[in-house]
Amino acid sequence: MNRVFQVFISSTCNDLRDERQAVSNTLAKAGYMPAGLEVLPATDQTQLEYIKRIIDRSDYYVAIVGSRYGSLSHDGLNFSEGAFEYARSKDVPILALLSEIPEPDAGLKERLDAFKARLSAAGIVETWLNESDLCMKAVMAVATAVNLKPRAGWIRGDQAIDPKVLQELERLRIENADLHQKLANLNRGSTDLVLAGSVDSVTVEFLVYRSEEGAPDTVSKSISLGDVFVGIYDHLLKSPSEAYVRELVGYWYRQKFRMSDYWELGEKSVTVIRDRLEAMGLIRSRSIIAGFSNHIAWSVTEKGKQFLRSRR
Repeated sequence: MNRVFQVFISSTCNDLRDERQAVSNTLAKAGYMPAGLEVLPATDQTQLEYIKRIIDRSDYYVAIVGSRYGSLSHDGLNFSEGAFEYARSKDVPILALLSEIPEPDAGLKERLDAFKARLSAAGIVETWLNESDLCMKAVMAVATAVNLKPRAGWIRGDQAIDPKVLQELERLRIENADLHQKLANLNRGSTDLVLAGSVDSVTVEFLVYRSEEGAPDTVSKSISLGDVFVGIYDHLLKSPSEAYVRELVGYWYRQKFRMSDYWELGEKSVTVIRDRLEAMGLIRSRSIIAGFSNHIAWSVTEKGKQFLRSRR
């Protein structure tokens, strides 16, 4: 899905209106959705309260700081600093574009310097000399932030995943887990043999990366499910994602047999192991939905803890 990121643009003083508008136009041309003080409507709400609503919908916060601190609000801060405090409290990534020209008002210079220092410690920082330089630095800063700290963004309604589809997937996953548990209960006797280590081997595929470049080799190996479970048990206590489990099993196998290359369990093979361990009752998997994506996480059951004690 194509996402559009909303960027809230703030500045320390009204004399930066032209620069703020130039940055807004530049970001819009680059494919972002700018928002800022210019969108304030005629409303009874205080400016800062309305700004907070916009920040709540924004993915990134850009602060343009010039040579003026700006007028003070009732709380002793300028609107830009008040908005910055709110954005930081909401964990919105902060991008600061700072001018090196000092504040001419000695009474406000200390406030401006302190604000710059706090901005510098909060996120990405760039200095600018003129409007053209400012616009270029703004686009670069936002692009860097999108790469380092990707956010939810906005998507077209016709591209969004229907929540009913996600609910149905979760229902089917729970139903599947229940069936696995019932199967495990019906086959408890044979499962006990598996837990004893007699027939718990399975053939899986590993992806072996011989170098940093090029496609990996696919290697088939027979492994013990009990040994795998014990080998990655400590990590399972932290409910890792299935993608991470692939790396864990690869690392376990590489250490066990003293391999030098990078090994990773194949995508189909991790599903096979998950199904077998769930059928044994050693693990439980669950689907975690975050935004418009979801992943499967593994966790240890009480039976899994008992099995570990019997093997150690």
